[in-house]
Amino acid sequence: MPHVVEAITPAAAAAQPDASRTPVVMLHASLSCKSQWDLLAQELAPRFEPLALDLVGYGGDALPPPAPSYTIDDEVRHVEARVKALIGSRRYHLVGHSYGGLVAMRLAQRYPARVASLAVYEPVAFRLLPDDDPGHASVREIAERVQRHIGTGRNLDAAQAFVDYWNGGGYFASLPPPTRHAIARRAAKVVLDFQASQRWPAHASELRAIAAPTLLLVGNEGQAVTQRVAARIATAIGDCRLRACDAGHLGPIASPAIVNPSIEAFIDECERDAHRAAPAVATA
Repeated sequence: MPHVVEAITPAAAAAQPDASRTPVVMLHASLSCKSQWDLLAQELAPRFEPLALDLVGYGGDALPPPAPSYTIDDEVRHVEARVKALIGSRRYHLVGHSYGGLVAMRLAQRYPARVASLAVYEPVAFRLLPDDDPGHASVREIAERVQRHIGTGRNLDAAQAFVDYWNGGGYFASLPPPTRHAIARRAAKVVLDFQASQRWPAHASELRAIAAPTLLLVGNEGQAVTQRVAARIATAIGDCRLRACDAGHLGPIASPAIVNPSIEAFIDECERDAHRAAPAVATA
């Protein structure tokens, strides 16, 4: 799930709406923000309409109040409202990373007619793992540690625990102080992200409603639990291509030169397929 990015990096300038270009909606990971997709947005802009959005409580979005009933659908309602405001009812390609990948999967499941393609990097669908998988214990342990730190006002400790879980010990301390503090200011939202990721999907059969062609990327240098999750997702979605990248869980941020070309090529391919399948327009 989650990991970190320099949350204070300015986002790329949004392209002007253009109905001739298919939108690409991009969702970031926990403790990140929409600017993590700046490079991909720049690469897609000549052919598509890139729309990188902040999830609830990140970037310019206000932190929500604590809510023990928080679910993935709270995120989906937020994203869907933003998407409708920006592009109306047009179809779009959808990209997501980690927790943002989980939100993207739920969007694709709930709105199959709107999502033209789905590209996700290590979505944190922990619920798909069997009950005895050791990944459950490790995820619960880090979630509880983060919550304890937040409960006592130790946001920096919460951010450090979370970031180092995904990126290795010492990673958080290596970041510049302004970046560490920017990340810590949003650390409370991670508690809700964990809650949402531990409640959906309840079963792999829920993913069978995802009709969009899907690219599922997994890093071969990250935690083994994300690879086990990816294997289960790949067997649940009908049209799913599973590909490994020489990167860790932070791949879309730390190694965009490795990750972005795969996403870009997949979206281009899906767009070409859609144009070939479109009925010819009659002319006089």
